[in-house]
Amino acid sequence: MAESAVYLVLALGALAISASKDRAKTRQALWSGVKTFSNLLPLLLFIFTLMGISQAYVSKAVIAAALGGTGLVRGVLLGAAIGTVALIAPAAIFPVAGFLKGYGANPGAIGALILSAVLIGIMSIPYEVRIFGWRFALSRNIVTFLAAVVCGIAIGLTMPRW
Repeated sequence: MAESAVYLVLALGALAISASKDRAKTRQALWSGVKTFSNLLPLLLFIFTLMGISQAYVSKAVIAAALGGTGLVRGVLLGAAIGTVALIAPAAIFPVAGFLKGYGANPGAIGALILSAVLIGIMSIPYEVRIFGWRFALSRNIVTFLAAVVCGIAIGLTMPRW
């Protein structure tokens, strides 16, 4: 709670400094933030609803076994694979990661899931192909997947279980 209060004080201080420099730009920035938040709100509500339903029907033991209980490499590969096909906005992946953490998933699997969900663009592949070609798009996504797996294993080896 104290940490949240510090962030709030810092944000309000920065807002006050900005307003003292240029009220019009500050108002414009606040309006932009409100619009961005209103665009993200339906997605976040959907993600939180999905997590709530998952809590009701999927046991902690199942998630812990799949993403951490049976071995680091298997959990990391599964986390990276889920992240690759998950159509989750980067802003919404962190609540999902917190949910998985609470259910006992390995830190490496969570790291691989976050990296692959944010960096591998299943939806953007057609645009990438159109601009850069198949070879580049496929190579970039494969290298990114492998990097997410390597980083996930490194996270799993260096971070203690929570």
